[in-house]
Amino acid sequence: MTSYQEVFERKEVKYRLDAAQRHAMLTAIERRMAVDDYGTTSIVSRYFDTPARALIERSLDKPLYKEKLRVRSYGIPSEDDQVFVELKKKYQGIVYKRRVGCSYAAARAYMGGMPYEQACREFPLPDPILAEASLSPRSLQIAREIDAFKERYTPLRASMVTICDRTAYAPLAIGGEGEATGVPSTLRITFDENVAYRDLFEEALIARASHRRPPVGFGMPRQLLPADEAIMEVKCAGPFPLWLVDALDGCEAYPSSFSKYGAAYQASMRKAS
Repeated sequence: MTSYQEVFERKEVKYRLDAAQRHAMLTAIERRMAVDDYGTTSIVSRYFDTPARALIERSLDKPLYKEKLRVRSYGIPSEDDQVFVELKKKYQGIVYKRRVGCSYAAARAYMGGMPYEQACREFPLPDPILAEASLSPRSLQIAREIDAFKERYTPLRASMVTICDRTAYAPLAIGGEGEATGVPSTLRITFDENVAYRDLFEEALIARASHRRPPVGFGMPRQLLPADEAIMEVKCAGPFPLWLVDALDGCEAYPSSFSKYGAAYQASMRKAS
């Protein structure tokens, strides 16, 4: 038994909001949902791809089925911090996510070619409960699924880093102040702001070309969205409640196929052209 959720199966719909739409949606949820226990967190995702970036190229074609592999941390991780190696698949609008939690040092070793179990034993998490969870039967099974993905797309390289500040909302507890009504227990709504990226392939080329002195600004994240925009994501195992549908219609917020990795890749390609 692990202390975090390893497997997700749900509908996830993204909306690109301007400041007025964001305000309208926050107003709609304020008496039904509240910021979760984590508050606003910085999320850093490192995406892996083939040298030709075949995974993101295929994803941008909007196929019926697509998949991606990333290492996600909450904040800039140290070697001992827990991070998640996540295999995310999407089929006919439903997202299936499976992940293992391990130390950042173990994740780097694992993505560098070391077997997952060996990486976790050589670079264990300091918390013994989390360290044990990283080697649970379920985690080892998920690692085998990740291994199959890695073999299918070998060789994989760290391709892009995306960064954002995320505020997540969960249903209010029944019976509490502002009692939630008509809010499915599985409903989660997140707002991502200050979305930025780093193109690791580009940085590797620049580092090789510049030898000892990289150019000014090298390795600094680039903004992906205007400062007044946010990405809202609605995650739910079932249909959206009527009040949420009405709120989306009221502020004319419509689903967007926005992908941080995809948008970062396209922005980087425009910059290079």
